[in-house]
Amino acid sequence: MINTTKSMENTSTALAGKCGETLKNMNRLLADAGCAGCRRIETMLSLVPGSRDDVIFVGLNGVGFYFMRGQRVQMPEPLLEILQNTGVLGDRAHGDGGKNAGR
Repeated sequence: MINTTKSMENTSTALAGKCGETLKNMNRLLADAGCAGCRRIETMLSLVPGSRDDVIFVGLNGVGFYFMRGQRVQMPEPLLEILQNTGVLGDRAHGDGGKNAGR
């Protein structure tokens, strides 16, 4: 398949749906990944200038999580650590220093 603007838009639409499903089913997904009740840290998932990659994927213990860039989210701490360790997010991804950690 050749990537065209139209096919890229369709892919983005499909991934946006997965982002919504991740947020909607977060507690179940975290339980499936073995980290139910983990701390959540508010963070901004910044857009990358010049990149069409507006969705972040992270896997944990066989469970996939999708997040849309350009939004503030309550990121589960194990996922935030993976994203920081792999260089997807910087060490200062949570601009509030974790003060707004929630469950």
